[in-house]
Amino acid sequence: MKLEVLDHGTVELLDKMGTDLTTVESARVSFLKGTTEMSEREAKLIRYLAEHEHTSPFRHAMLMFRFKAPLFVARQLLFVA
Repeated sequence: MKLEVLDHGTVELLDKMGTDLTTVESARVSFLKGTTEMSEREAKLIRYLAEHEHTSPFRHAMLMFRFKAPLFVARQLLFVA
């Protein structure tokens, strides 16, 4: 999927790894309980993790993007990432 951004740029999703269940599984790794479907219980866990700033389980799912932007914008992206 490629999106045009303003006049001189694009953002393209190259790859994704993981789902919401990946986050849930990484949060529950010490309990050795697996789940194969997303339910309200899993959604509550994700909300809890986000609200209480437990960010490490979110690092198990990843997105890879390609940015095309003018040089002055690209320099700003390097400092934000």
